[in-house]
Amino acid sequence: MSDAASELHRSAIVIDLHADTLIPMRAMGYDIGLRHKNRIPRSPFFFHCDLPRFRDGGATGQFFGLVTNPYPEAGCADATYRQIEILESAAREYEKEMFIATTGDDLRRAKREGKLASFMGIEGAHALEGETKHLARLHARGVRYIGLAHFTANKVAPCVFGIGASATAGLTEHGREVVAEMNRLGILVDLAHVGRAAFFDSVKLAKRPVIVSHTGVVGAFPHWRNLDDEQIRAVAETDGVIGIIFAATFLGKGRHNATLVIDHMEHVRRTVGARHVALGSDFDGFITPCAGLEDVAKLPVITELLLARGWSADEILGMLGGNVLRVLDTLGSVGRIIASE
Repeated sequence: MSDAASELHRSAIVIDLHADTLIPMRAMGYDIGLRHKNRIPRSPFFFHCDLPRFRDGGATGQFFGLVTNPYPEAGCADATYRQIEILESAAREYEKEMFIATTGDDLRRAKREGKLASFMGIEGAHALEGETKHLARLHARGVRYIGLAHFTANKVAPCVFGIGASATAGLTEHGREVVAEMNRLGILVDLAHVGRAAFFDSVKLAKRPVIVSHTGVVGAFPHWRNLDDEQIRAVAETDGVIGIIFAATFLGKGRHNATLVIDHMEHVRRTVGARHVALGSDFDGFITPCAGLEDVAKLPVITELLLARGWSADEILGMLGGNVLRVLDTLGSVGRIIASE
């Protein structure tokens, strides 16, 4: 790391929009407070995040994904609440290092105190089990974004790939009600994995910025997983952000190194400006990260590479966390409330 990159990264608020660390935490008792290491080259699948390496990487905040198996759908809501409890338990155990966060001010507090602001986002609206009543409760428990689909269609929206995938089916009528209620409550609409027509339906209904928590872009590498320029512009029109994924599979062929991530960031910057770029690693989500970004401790590599590409300090500070902070601030400053069970 150059001195310039190190100094810039240390000064930044750094937040990643998506990591699946709760999967190993609930499935195999993974202790987020201990330092782990994946001994397989390029660290596939898991072992990407823990509190010591969040510190090493200069992380200020992390959105932890709440992921459930959509079959059977019954039980997905309870499974989601159990994951919230797991993260809450970790925050209590490691209270000197992390806390549950819901607002932009919480992210600023984390920077001041040197702790990890731990946000929550749901991956797949099947977690709602077709009931809008869960939205208020999930918001009260701290959830601040919901991805409308994952790898299966549900009662809200089709996915872009997987069971029930469709590029032409829009939001369902129930899906429109869900998006409207999310807008009202202050839960961000996440359009990662969402079918194309439903994607644009959601943007049209947006009253707040929309996000795409973890994705690549077609302009850098054509792939079913990635956003095209029309989708990029649609997100930007809401003043939203696009989190660039670190999974090599979706970023390019041949050289699977960290420069691929920068290529995708660069394309968003050229298309709509650096104001709409963010980190969306997908760490611990069964991915093989690009070489050089094997775990969260390597986040400063992004800063070094962006400086080398000619990004300004302000653009880099925005991408690392300032852009997400701007979006969080649109949700207001209502504090987190623990809902009664």
